[in-house]
Amino acid sequence: MDFLIGTPYSFRDFNCWDYVAKVRKDNGIDTKLFNVKSLHGAFKLIREQTQKLDHGLTIVNTKQNFDIVIAKKDDEYHCGLYFDGYVVHCSRQLKQVVKEKFADFIKPYESYTLWR
Repeated sequence: MDFLIGTPYSFRDFNCWDYVAKVRKDNGIDTKLFNVKSLHGAFKLIREQTQKLDHGLTIVNTKQNFDIVIAKKDDEYHCGLYFDGYVVHCSRQLKQVVKEKFADFIKPYESYTLWR
């Protein structure tokens, strides 16, 4: 399975939601894309969209491969793709797509939700 590990991360060109949508699409799962130009705008959009539940996703309580993990700390959000006990996501620190154990991914956040 190719998860694009090592692909360069740039918020404007390839952000965490773009990553999730691409890998899900490559695996036959449609996911709505959002066009945002700023990090603040992205957080606002995620907040709005996760409240609507009309974007084709549903909150779930059990993890399944290709679920979207949306993590929140204060007023910031980040997302990644769950697969076999890991979350694959765009690391701002490393500026690339990385694979991290689920528990390590969610550790710095206040909360998280799983979406399918």
